[in-house]
Amino acid sequence: MALQKITKDGYGQLELNLVAFPRTGRVVAQHKAGTTFTGATGDDRYLENGMLLKVDGANRCVDKAEPAEGDIYALNYSTEHMYDEREYALKTFRLNSVNDFYPRLGYLSAGDKYTTNCVCYDTEEFATEEALMEALENFATKPVYAGACELGYEKLTATIPEFGPVLRVIEVYTMPDGQFGVKLEAIRG
Repeated sequence: MALQKITKDGYGQLELNLVAFPRTGRVVAQHKAGTTFTGATGDDRYLENGMLLKVDGANRCVDKAEPAEGDIYALNYSTEHMYDEREYALKTFRLNSVNDFYPRLGYLSAGDKYTTNCVCYDTEEFATEEALMEALENFATKPVYAGACELGYEKLTATIPEFGPVLRVIEVYTMPDGQFGVKLEAIRG
């Protein structure tokens, strides 16, 4: 299995369309980045908006992880900060795993909807990004699902994920800057 992130310019973006967690208080905001971020190098050390991250309440941290039975996941929807006034765009925002703000994550509930470009796919299921796009063209008749994965991104798949959150593509869309994105609806949070 080889996971491949979709081609995008910058970091993951997120647009909350209809989610309950800001109103219900199902939010995690006092957990630091875990070892999958702090031990990483390059872009892997950043927390991007739109990531589905494992919440570890015992150690008060969030991490990227392959879903397993009993894991709890939440959606990173941290408030964007302006690092440089010359580069103010959603695609330039990410949180550093050290010496930065703690991420803000929301627990998904069935029916929640959001749009993101923070997605990846398995090259064994979809050989290329073009094959994935072909599958997405037919999502209304042949569902495309999404779930958490070890990259922290929503992994698009033709089968329902066994563990962790289960989402389905309800629209192939664009992000505010015109980049590709998908609108997802939570089936199981």
